[in-house]
Amino acid sequence: MSKTRIIEAVRKLDLQSIKKQLDDNPSLLPVVDRKGRNLLHLACSTQCGELNIAEAVSARVVTFLLNRGLDVESPLVTSDGCDTVNALWFAVARGRNRTLVKLLIKRGATPNGLYAAGWWEDLEILDLLIRAGAPIDVAGGETPFLACWNWRKFKAAKFLALKGADVNFQDAKGKTALHHGVQKEFDPSLLRWLVRQGASPDIKDNEGVSAWMRASRKRDKRFVAALS
Repeated sequence: MSKTRIIEAVRKLDLQSIKKQLDDNPSLLPVVDRKGRNLLHLACSTQCGELNIAEAVSARVVTFLLNRGLDVESPLVTSDGCDTVNALWFAVARGRNRTLVKLLIKRGATPNGLYAAGWWEDLEILDLLIRAGAPIDVAGGETPFLACWNWRKFKAAKFLALKGADVNFQDAKGKTALHHGVQKEFDPSLLRWLVRQGASPDIKDNEGVSAWMRASRKRDKRFVAALS
């Protein structure tokens, strides 16, 4: 099927094949796969490293698709129905492609993907998104900072904190990063660092317990010392 062929060509970033198929049959441009991803999403999802090709190749394919008329926003509702993502998100979360991130931002894509960039601890992409205007404290139950902290992606969490993320953000249970850090017994040096960045050990969660109170109950007094 022609639909299957062009999807396969896009996944392989085969620009020559993509161009020929669209020249022969322009109606293929808006095709989507079974998950609703269009050709732009698929191109941005491809990991160049797995194909052993340069990111510049993916940039040429994406530029071609945009010039052919695909929307740089290309919204797609996630499978859980909780979020809407665009091609830039796929470049961050799936392709992990810094060249495409820069290209799509330049072409006007809404910067999103801080959670994904944080998960991969890609500080360069985090910086690109923030400088492009991605809201650093956007919250989906957790902010990107708190999510990275809880995922133990500490390089990303520290980066976001230094970029101005709210280190005292409280999740649905009222817990801050310090609450989670004490509860999960993160290295006390991490907690001490967070306190130096303005994290308060006195904020109480929904049960009326502060991080300092939780730390004081532990036998290991390094946790209390870290919060002092």
